[in-house]
Amino acid sequence: MAVDIQAIQDAKDALNEEKAPHAEFMRVAMHGEAFLVSVDAVLSVVRPSVITPVPMAPDHLIGVANVRGQVFCIVNPGKLLKLGDEIKEKTKDTRFLLLRHDRVHMGIWVDAITELHSVPKTEVPADSGDKFIRGHLTFGADKLPILRVNVLFD
Repeated sequence: MAVDIQAIQDAKDALNEEKAPHAEFMRVAMHGEAFLVSVDAVLSVVRPSVITPVPMAPDHLIGVANVRGQVFCIVNPGKLLKLGDEIKEKTKDTRFLLLRHDRVHMGIWVDAITELHSVPKTEVPADSGDKFIRGHLTFGADKLPILRVNVLFD
């Protein structure tokens, strides 16, 4: 009886691919443009609550919001990315992405979360060196920038 070594190797490779670590991304809309945000960078996704303006705050800080007893600074990432000054009116799709950080409670205003993507970590691009964009991933005809969330804390 002959053993098909190639078939065994192919089956083994298929099993390893299924076990390969994946990176999870949210596709979000901000100022009419689509971005990817790593799920690992997000603590929670919540519906917008009342925002209290902060006098003399930086332009990109919309204000602060009380979310489950915690005060979060809510940021308009579109200002930092130079996508536009004004955020859209709040809709049923608007969300705050509350971000993970050891010392700062911060969230970003997004117009909508449209999809979730799971990508093998081997396909996540190397760092592009851009201040706000880590790289790009392609899904179908769309080449989407990966937002570098950690720079929003600077």
